[in-house]
Amino acid sequence: SIYTDYLILVYDKRIADRSPAIGEYLAGMIEEKAGFGKNPNFNPVRKGIVKAARLNTEERAELIRKNPAYGAIVCRCETISEGEIVDAITRTLGARSMDGIKRRVRQGMGRCQAGFCTPRAMEILSRETGIPITEICKNRKGSEMIKGEEA
Repeated sequence: SIYTDYLILVYDKRIADRSPAIGEYLAGMIEEKAGFGKNPNFNPVRKGIVKAARLNTEERAELIRKNPAYGAIVCRCETISEGEIVDAITRTLGARSMDGIKRRVRQGMGRCQAGFCTPRAMEILSRETGIPITEICKNRKGSEMIKGEEA
Protein backbone atom coordinates (compact mmCIF):
# COMPACT_ATOMS: atom_id res chain seq x y z
CA SER A 1 0.00 0.00 0.00
CA ILE A 2 1.03 3.63 -0.34
CA TYR A 3 0.99 3.95 3.46
CA THR A 4 3.37 1.00 3.90
CA ASP A 5 5.67 2.35 1.21
CA TYR A 6 5.62 5.73 2.93
CA LEU A 7 6.58 4.20 6.29
CA ILE A 8 9.46 2.34 4.65
CA LEU A 9 10.64 5.65 3.16
CA VAL A 10 10.41 7.46 6.47
CA TYR A 11 12.55 4.89 8.22
CA ASP A 12 14.98 4.35 5.35
CA LYS A 13 18.22 5.92 6.57
CA ARG A 14 19.43 6.66 3.04
CA ILE A 15 16.87 9.44 2.60
CA ALA A 16 16.23 10.45 6.20
CA ASP A 17 17.62 13.96 5.63
CA ARG A 18 14.11 15.21 4.71
CA SER A 19 15.26 16.68 1.43
CA PRO A 20 12.97 17.91 -1.35
CA ALA A 21 13.82 14.69 -3.16
CA ILE A 22 11.57 12.83 -0.70
CA GLY A 23 8.63 14.99 -1.74
CA GLU A 24 9.35 14.40 -5.41
CA TYR A 25 9.71 10.66 -4.81
CA LEU A 26 6.46 10.45 -2.84
CA ALA A 27 4.60 12.50 -5.46
CA GLY A 28 5.83 10.12 -8.15
CA MET A 29 4.83 7.10 -6.09
CA ILE A 30 1.34 8.48 -5.47
CA GLU A 31 0.98 9.42 -9.12
CA GLU A 32 1.98 5.91 -10.16
CA LYS A 33 0.02 3.87 -7.58
CA ALA A 34 -3.10 6.01 -7.19
CA GLY A 35 -3.35 7.05 -10.82
CA PHE A 36 -3.18 10.76 -10.15
CA GLY A 37 -1.50 12.99 -12.68
CA LYS A 38 0.05 16.41 -12.39
CA ASN A 39 -2.36 19.33 -12.33
CA PRO A 40 -1.53 21.48 -15.37
CA ASN A 41 -3.10 24.52 -13.65
CA PHE A 42 -0.99 24.23 -10.48
CA ASN A 43 0.97 27.39 -9.68
CA PRO A 44 3.81 26.61 -7.25
CA VAL A 45 4.49 30.28 -6.51
CA ARG A 46 2.57 31.85 -3.62
CA LYS A 47 2.24 35.58 -3.21
CA GLY A 48 3.97 36.76 -0.07
CA ILE A 49 2.26 38.69 2.69
CA VAL A 50 2.81 42.44 2.39
CA LYS A 51 4.95 43.82 5.22
CA ALA A 52 3.47 47.32 5.42
CA ALA A 53 6.08 48.61 7.89
CA ARG A 54 8.87 47.85 5.40
CA LEU A 55 7.32 49.92 2.58
CA ASN A 56 8.42 53.47 1.93
CA THR A 57 6.00 56.29 2.75
CA GLU A 58 4.52 56.55 -0.74
CA GLU A 59 4.04 52.79 -1.15
CA ARG A 60 2.43 52.50 2.26
CA ALA A 61 0.09 55.44 1.58
CA GLU A 62 -0.99 53.79 -1.69
CA LEU A 63 -1.54 50.44 0.05
CA ILE A 64 -3.67 52.12 2.75
CA ARG A 65 -5.61 54.04 0.08
CA LYS A 66 -6.45 50.74 -1.64
CA ASN A 67 -7.19 48.90 1.62
CA PRO A 68 -7.59 50.98 4.81
CA ALA A 69 -7.07 47.86 6.96
CA TYR A 70 -3.34 48.25 6.31
CA GLY A 71 -3.50 51.55 8.20
CA ALA A 72 -4.97 50.01 11.36
CA ILE A 73 -2.06 48.82 13.49
CA VAL A 74 -3.01 45.83 15.66
CA CYS A 75 0.40 44.82 17.01
CA ARG A 76 2.27 47.94 18.07
CA CYS A 77 5.50 46.18 19.00
CA GLU A 78 5.97 44.55 15.57
CA THR A 79 3.97 47.19 13.62
CA ILE A 80 1.57 44.60 12.19
CA SER A 81 -1.59 45.92 10.57
CA GLU A 82 -5.07 44.47 10.41
CA GLY A 83 -4.58 44.05 6.65
CA GLU A 84 -1.53 41.83 7.19
CA ILE A 85 -3.43 39.67 9.68
CA VAL A 86 -6.41 39.38 7.33
CA ASP A 87 -4.05 38.40 4.51
CA ALA A 88 -2.43 35.74 6.72
CA ILE A 89 -5.87 34.30 7.50
CA THR A 90 -7.53 34.47 4.08
CA ARG A 91 -4.69 33.28 1.86
CA THR A 92 -4.32 29.70 0.64
CA LEU A 93 -3.46 27.56 3.67
CA GLY A 94 -4.26 30.55 5.88
CA ALA A 95 -3.92 30.78 9.63
CA ARG A 96 -6.60 29.13 11.77
CA SER A 97 -5.00 29.73 15.17
CA MET A 98 -3.16 32.45 17.02
CA ASP A 99 0.15 30.66 16.49
CA GLY A 100 -0.71 30.42 12.79
CA ILE A 101 -0.98 34.20 12.62
CA LYS A 102 2.23 34.58 14.62
CA ARG A 103 4.18 32.30 12.28
CA ARG A 104 2.99 34.18 9.20
CA VAL A 105 3.26 37.84 10.26
CA ARG A 106 4.95 37.95 13.71
CA GLN A 107 1.91 39.36 15.52
CA GLY A 108 2.60 38.85 19.23
CA MET A 109 6.37 38.42 18.87
CA GLY A 110 7.33 41.83 20.21
CA ARG A 111 8.17 43.23 23.59
CA CYS A 112 4.69 42.81 25.10
CA GLN A 113 4.53 39.14 23.94
CA ALA A 114 0.96 39.57 22.62
CA GLY A 115 -0.36 41.20 25.79
CA PHE A 116 -1.75 44.15 23.86
CA CYS A 117 -2.71 42.72 20.46
CA THR A 118 -4.17 39.28 21.23
CA PRO A 119 -7.80 40.38 21.83
CA ARG A 120 -7.94 42.32 18.55
CA ALA A 121 -6.21 39.54 16.59
CA MET A 122 -8.70 37.03 18.03
CA GLU A 123 -11.60 39.23 16.89
CA ILE A 124 -10.14 39.41 13.38
CA LEU A 125 -9.55 35.64 13.24
CA SER A 126 -13.12 35.00 14.41
CA ARG A 127 -14.59 37.48 11.93
CA GLU A 128 -12.62 36.20 8.94
CA THR A 129 -13.05 32.45 9.59
CA GLY A 130 -16.42 32.30 11.30
CA ILE A 131 -14.84 30.45 14.24
CA PRO A 132 -16.62 31.53 17.44
CA ILE A 133 -14.33 33.62 19.65
CA THR A 134 -14.61 30.97 22.42
CA GLU A 135 -13.18 28.35 20.02
CA ILE A 136 -10.12 30.35 18.91
CA CYS A 137 -7.07 28.25 19.81
CA LYS A 138 -3.49 29.13 20.57
CA ASN A 139 -2.32 26.32 18.29
CA ARG A 140 -4.75 23.36 18.14
CA LYS A 141 -7.99 22.06 19.58
CA GLY A 142 -7.65 21.90 23.34
CA SER A 143 -5.66 25.15 23.57
CA GLU A 144 -8.65 27.51 23.42
CA MET A 145 -7.82 31.03 24.53
CA ILE A 146 -11.16 31.74 26.27
CA LYS A 147 -12.99 29.34 28.55
CA GLY A 148 -16.65 29.74 29.42
CA GLU A 149 -19.71 31.18 27.73
CA GLU A 150 -19.99 34.26 25.52
CA ALA A 151 -21.84 37.14 27.14
